[in-house]
Amino acid sequence: MAVAMMACQDWMNIDPAGVQTTTTFWKSKGDVEGVLGKAYLYLRDAINSTTFIYWGEMRACDLDLVETKALNIRNGNILPTNDLTAWSSAYNIIGMANSVIKYAPSVVDKDASFNEFEMNSIVAEAHFLRALSYFYLVRTFKDVPYVTEPYVNDDAEFLLPKTDGNTILAKEIDALSKYYNYAKERFPITEDNKGRATRWALYTLTADMSLWLGSSIADADSSNHYFNLCIASCDSVDAGHWVGLKQKEEWFSNFFPGNSEESIFEIQYSQALSQTNSFIEWFATGSNTTRRFRASNTFVARANRIIDPVNDIRGAGGTWGDVTPGITADMVWKYYGQDTENTVRVDQNDQNWIIYRYAEVLLMKAEALARTGNMEGAFDLVNRVHQRGGSPALTNAGNVIQTIIDERSVEFYAEGKRWFDILRVGLYNYNHPDANGANGIDWLITECTRDLAPISRALVLSKMNKNYPDSWYLPINSSELEKNTLLEQNRAYAELGK
Repeated sequence: MAVAMMACQDWMNIDPAGVQTTTTFWKSKGDVEGVLGKAYLYLRDAINSTTFIYWGEMRACDLDLVETKALNIRNGNILPTNDLTAWSSAYNIIGMANSVIKYAPSVVDKDASFNEFEMNSIVAEAHFLRALSYFYLVRTFKDVPYVTEPYVNDDAEFLLPKTDGNTILAKEIDALSKYYNYAKERFPITEDNKGRATRWALYTLTADMSLWLGSSIADADSSNHYFNLCIASCDSVDAGHWVGLKQKEEWFSNFFPGNSEESIFEIQYSQALSQTNSFIEWFATGSNTTRRFRASNTFVARANRIIDPVNDIRGAGGTWGDVTPGITADMVWKYYGQDTENTVRVDQNDQNWIIYRYAEVLLMKAEALARTGNMEGAFDLVNRVHQRGGSPALTNAGNVIQTIIDERSVEFYAEGKRWFDILRVGLYNYNHPDANGANGIDWLITECTRDLAPISRALVLSKMNKNYPDSWYLPINSSELEKNTLLEQNRAYAELGK
């Protein structure tokens, strides 16, 4: 009971005791929650190591990068030996999730306090964590090994070839759909409510994966199916009446103190529990050797054009720059912990990392509506996000998709999403050329070469062939190829290092 009543932040510190075997470990509800907690811990580790942050940002141009490994990838010097191409962070989460999915059902008969519905609610969380991890992998590497069995005995295949990324996401969506009704609508504790996967988190992840599949599948009927599934999943979040937008001055509460009404799922940190991060140094106050990110000139110019830089809380010191009105290339304030009223948090190294909040539900639905022809509905949703920050309403003119992606760049600035947004639109343009004109796929290359020096830009252009989508993903790390002889290198990088 003590384990069951712990907040997510606390039980994430629990390691499964001893060796995980079916005969010595899986005996109680506490065992199940211990392994699930380890999966959440590995997810936090993927943020602490910057792996998931870099995967979502480093090939875009909105953040200036300082760290050499990430800067090399930005500049086109992408080698399989670069440890930012390693995928162990994601597979660590998947391994724990697979263990819960396989063995949690067997505990129901062993622990009288653990009923079947509660077991299924925990398995729902495990499916969320597994699907989220595969989503990061597919968006970064395209095709990866699809592991669905835990490596705890000799029955599991340790070496697997790659599986088509779209196939993986379709299977994960199907797996998630079986657990919507089991996933908890809410937990008793606020930190768990936002730090563990609720039903609304499952729907939001389904919407995100569906939007990706709709963009990356060429068949029109299949593409529309996933866009419509995205819309339906967003509607399911709305139907829960559980989350909503924070308006203007309240917007900053998403990050300070966090766990706001807008939040759907975020990685929890706690100074009291010694669960801290380095966001302050990475995004704001670090020295030349510890600071990793700052706003790029490209982003500053775009943001000042998209929103009212004086009256919109997202620009007037609320996100980047200093507290003087206007958007500058100084600090990323959402992680610094200080708002325009100079309110500073006491503990400045335990900010949460947000994976999903309600603004993204609205903008995902807007994009899916636009892809299915409902431009007016899409524009209304963009304006709900745009105006809540303090900017005047946008007029319905021009490219609606571009308007959505621009709004996302401001709203989710430095939240690990920009490259994935660029890639998703590039994939749609590639797979649906008739809808975008002959030059539609040039957009992706343009967006990821802004601000680069001429030599670096030429290198990126030579490697990121606009007609060769494999080049838009990262190579498989060389150590993974050595360990798994069934793997084949991404064709765009097959000759690198030889």
